[in-house]
Amino acid sequence: MPKAKMDKVLVRNFLIFVVILVACSGSLMYSMITGDKQLDKTDDLVMESHDIIATSEQLSTLIEGMLAAQRGFLLTGEEEFLEDYELKKGDVSNHLATLNELTDNDPSQQSRLAEIRSYFTDFSKELELRAQTFAPQVDKTFLEDVEIVDSLKNNITRINSDILEEQYQILDERFDSLENTKTQYLNTLLISISIGTALLLIFNSFLLRAQRSRNVVAASLKDTEERFMLAVEGTEDGIFDWDIKNDQIFYSRRFFEMLGYDQKAGNGTIEDAKDLIHPDDVDQVMAYVEQYLNAELSEYRQEFRMKHSSGRWVWVQSRAKGLFDENGNATRLVGAHTDITHMVKTQEKLAAEKEQAESANRAKSEFLAHMSHEIRTPLTAISGIAEILDKRKDNMDDKQQQLIGTLLSSTSSLKDLINDVLDFSKIESGELELEVTDFEPGKLFEEVISMMAVKANEKGISFVFEYEALKNKSFHGDPVRMRQIIVNLISNAIKFTDDGGVKISTEIEERDGKDFLRINVSDTGIGISPENFDLVFEKFKQGDSSVSRKYGGTGLGLPISRNLAKLMGGDIFLSSEAGKGSTFSLIIPYKTTETVIEQDKGKTSKKLDDKIKASLNGESKALLVEDYQGNIVVISYILEDIGITFDVANTGVEALELWQNNHYDVVLMDIQMPEMDGFTATKEIRSLEKRKKLDHTPIIGMTAHALVGDKDKCIEAGMDAYLPKPIVEADLKKEILNQIQRQKKAA
Repeated sequence: MPKAKMDKVLVRNFLIFVVILVACSGSLMYSMITGDKQLDKTDDLVMESHDIIATSEQLSTLIEGMLAAQRGFLLTGEEEFLEDYELKKGDVSNHLATLNELTDNDPSQQSRLAEIRSYFTDFSKELELRAQTFAPQVDKTFLEDVEIVDSLKNNITRINSDILEEQYQILDERFDSLENTKTQYLNTLLISISIGTALLLIFNSFLLRAQRSRNVVAASLKDTEERFMLAVEGTEDGIFDWDIKNDQIFYSRRFFEMLGYDQKAGNGTIEDAKDLIHPDDVDQVMAYVEQYLNAELSEYRQEFRMKHSSGRWVWVQSRAKGLFDENGNATRLVGAHTDITHMVKTQEKLAAEKEQAESANRAKSEFLAHMSHEIRTPLTAISGIAEILDKRKDNMDDKQQQLIGTLLSSTSSLKDLINDVLDFSKIESGELELEVTDFEPGKLFEEVISMMAVKANEKGISFVFEYEALKNKSFHGDPVRMRQIIVNLISNAIKFTDDGGVKISTEIEERDGKDFLRINVSDTGIGISPENFDLVFEKFKQGDSSVSRKYGGTGLGLPISRNLAKLMGGDIFLSSEAGKGSTFSLIIPYKTTETVIEQDKGKTSKKLDDKIKASLNGESKALLVEDYQGNIVVISYILEDIGITFDVANTGVEALELWQNNHYDVVLMDIQMPEMDGFTATKEIRSLEKRKKLDHTPIIGMTAHALVGDKDKCIEAGMDAYLPKPIVEADLKKEILNQIQRQKKAA
C-alpha cells in the first residue's frame, strides 16, 4: 500500500476509534457519576434517619434527667442538681434544634416538633417554679404541680414516640431504596465492563494496523533527535547528562568548546569533569552535588572555576535538575554550564571600586580632621587675642576699636564656616549625636537676641523676638544645636532683608495629641519662588546664582539646620513668595521635665573670674601642655587673669616629666603633639597614679580636630573633660572651676 494511502487509512481508523472511545467513555462516566451520586444521596438519607432516631431517643432521656435533677434539688437543696438541670435543659434545646434542622423537609415532623417545643417550654416553667424553694411540700398544691409536670412530660414523650415510629418507617423505606440503587449501579458497571472489553478489542485491532506505520514514526524520531542535537550544539551553554546508575555522563560539544578544547560530544565519567575543576574548588563542588542528590538542597546551582586549555581559569555557573526514583534515590542529573567569567570580573571590579570609594571616604575624614586641626590651632590664638584686645578696647581710639571689632567678626565668621563644614561631614556619615540636657529656652533666646540684634541694627532693619510663651519654662534637648538652628535661620533672614525687618515668634502647639515647640522666623526680604523651596535645603545651593553672587554664603546653613531638626524628631517648613518675604518654621517635639533650672541673673565674665579666684587656695597650679606658641600665649593670659600659676610643656614627654616632679591642680592637655600625643600622655599619668596610689589629677583635653568620636577618645584615655578649639575663654574658665571644685569635694 502506498505511504500516502496508508496514512489516510491510519488517520481514518484513528478518528473512528476516537469517536467511539469518546462516546463510550462519556456514557460510562455519566452512568458511573449518576449512580455514584444516587448512592451517596440515598446513603445520606439513611444516615439522616439514623441521626433523627438517635436524637429523638436521647431527647426522652434528657427530659427524664431534667425532672430527676429538679427533684434532687427539692429533696436536698444542693446546687449541683440545679447545675445538672440547666445542663440537661440546654442539651434538650440543642437536640430540638438538631431535629428541626434534620426534619426541615418533613411538614408532619415539623408540626410534632412545634408541639414538643411548646410542651417543653411549659414543662421548664413548671419545674423552675417548683425549684423556687427546696423545702419538701406535700400539700395539695404540690401534688397538683406534680400532676401538671408529669402530664407535660408524658405529652412530650408521646409526641417524641410518634416521631420515632414514623422515622423508623422512613428508615425501612430508605434501606429498600438503597438496595435497589446498589443493584442498578452494579448492572451499570457490568454493562460498562462489557463496553470496555469491546473497546480494547477495537483498540488492539487499531494497534495491529498502526504497527505498519512504525517505520515512519521511527524515521520521524530520528529527525527529532538530530534537531535536538543541533539545538544542544548551537546553545552557548555546555550541556551534561549524568546517568548516575551507570556512572556515565554525556557531554555536549559546547561543554568542551567553552573551555577551549576541540572535542566532540560524547560520553564520559564524573572523573573527566573533576579533572577540569580547580583543585581549590573540587571538594566543595562534589560536596554540593552530594547534598543535592541526597535531597538536602531544594535546587542545584553553584559557581566554581574550570581549567581552560590555555591554562587560565574560567568561572562557570552550573545549574541542573535531578531525577529520583520512588524510593527517593537519585537516578539522573541533567544540567548546563554557563561561562560567567565576565560577570565575576565585573563583580570584582565593583568590589575594588567600592573599596576605593570607602578609602576615599576615609581619606576625606582624615583630611577634614587634619584641616580642622591645622585651621583651628592658629584660630584659637587669633580669636583668643581678639577677645583679649576687645576687653581692653576702652583704652583704644575709634580706629583701633573698629579694627578689633572687624577682627572679632571675621574670626566668628571663620569659626562658623569651619563648624558648618564639620557638622555637614558628621551628618552625612550619620555620626552626629545630640547632647541632651535640661535648659531654659528663654535664656537661650536672650543670648540669641543679644547677638543677632546687633547685626539687624547694622543693616538698619527692625528686629523683634517674642517668646513670652516660653519664659521661665524648661526644655529637655540639645541647647547648642537648637541655638545653632535658630541663629542660622535668623542670620539668613537678616542677610536677605534690606528693608522692613525680622520677626521671631514662639508658641507651643498640639499635633496628634502631643506638644510641639514652634519657632517662626519671618522676614520682609527678597522671598523665594515655590519652585526653589526644595533647592534652598540642598547642600551648597541657594535660590539661584544671582542670590549666591550678591549675598554670598556656603549654602550649608539651611541643610544642616533641617537635618538637625529631623535628628530632634521635627522638621523645618518654608512659606514664602518672591519679593514679599519668607517664613521658616522650626517644629520639634516639646519635651519638658520636672527639673528646676537655676535662674542665671546675667553672670558676667568678671563674676566668673571672681568665683574661680574664690575657689583657689592661692597656690593653685596648672600644667599647660601645648606645642603651638600662639595658643600658649592666649591660654597663658587666661590663666594669669584668674590667678593660676602654671608650667608649660611642649610635648607629651615633657608633660609626663613635669607632672612626676610637681603637683598640679589641673592639666590642660593638647591632643596632637610631637614625640608623644595627649592620649598617650594621659594614659601614662593614669597608669602612674594607679601604680603609685597617687591622687587623681583633673585633665582637660583640648583638641583642634573636633570631629565625631574625639570626646569619647578623650574620656576613654582617662581625661575628665574635653574642649574643642578654638578655645572659648568662658568655657575654659568654667571647666577649670568645675574641675577644681570637684577635686575639693573628692578630697
